[in-house]
Amino acid sequence: MPLEPVIEEITRKGQQRVSEIKSSAEKEAEKIISEAKERAEEILKRARETAEAEADRLRRQEISSINLEMKREELNRKKEVLEEVYAKLIEKVREMPAEEKKKLAEKLLKDNEKEGYRVYSNKNDEEMVKSLTKMTYAGNIDCIGGIVVESGDGQFRVNLTFDEMLATLFESKMKEVSEILFK
Repeated sequence: MPLEPVIEEITRKGQQRVSEIKSSAEKEAEKIISEAKERAEEILKRARETAEAEADRLRRQEISSINLEMKREELNRKKEVLEEVYAKLIEKVREMPAEEKKKLAEKLLKDNEKEGYRVYSNKNDEEMVKSLTKMTYAGNIDCIGGIVVESGDGQFRVNLTFDEMLATLFESKMKEVSEILFK
């Protein structure tokens, strides 16, 4: 039976070696699992940071877009108000008393009357303009009032219609009007 102690010794050493290998494998597995968990946590942390940054960027972009839309809407409303003011101004001039219109026409004709020139006006003011000038009456134009004076050869023309004067005045004073209306 001398072989039996040797077998027992080999079995014992084998079991001890199996235990060591098993222990080493478990430690290696724990290390691998621990590293995998750390990498997973780092990946998750980076993904979370990226998602939060993207969400923040989208939120800022949406806020910026909303602010831009609100400014655009505000500008549209201001433009509508200015157009309404201009329309009311045109209406006031259109409803101007005949005597006041005659005084303005006299002044315009006096300041711009030249020999060899002709004059235009709207149909309603035709008789009044004819009575106030020696220039040839050349016909009717579509306007709310005022005159157009033109050289005999048609190369020189001065638009003194109320439409033109109001548009020029309103354009030059629009900033002031806006400041008064939208303080």
